[in-house]
Amino acid sequence: MISLANQLSCTTPVSLLVRKARRLDLHGIGSFIQLASTRGCRHYHNPKNPPIIDPGLTKLTNTELTILLISGENSYEPMAVRCAAQLARSSDINPTHLATLAIRKKADRVLHHIATAGSKHDILGKVFWDAVIDKLPNQATREEPHLPHWSRFVSIPGYQRGRTSKPTWLIPSP
Repeated sequence: MISLANQLSCTTPVSLLVRKARRLDLHGIGSFIQLASTRGCRHYHNPKNPPIIDPGLTKLTNTELTILLISGENSYEPMAVRCAAQLARSSDINPTHLATLAIRKKADRVLHHIATAGSKHDILGKVFWDAVIDKLPNQATREEPHLPHWSRFVSIPGYQRGRTSKPTWLIPSP
């Protein structure tokens, strides 16, 4: 099993946040994605997976879950990055807290990739994503071939009724 950090040629961190998730009976990336789907990221719901019990926002916030999804300690799973991009736009997530936690948990490179895509392609969330980028360390813009393309973070309706609609950033549904 290759970790996300190894896939990005980084040192794999040991995350206390992952340990916290295990204490809450969340074991691995599949359970993180399943929890995010119960919290509104229905685009990533997999009916084949057993239902998961949500420990509640007081025990594990959406900010923490977003960072769990992009933790370098996890196995490499592009769907988790896509799910994190959607969950990050939850109404209860503060961009400063998200960026700060990403830095502490060494997930800032992946969050920067998501935020850069959001700043360019999420019309309604541009202010949010710009605030995230402002709080992250300056990073050289680089191609991230192992991270999902921005088009995987949006819904692209295509050609309908004689016109093309603009892509819409996926956000959690209530």
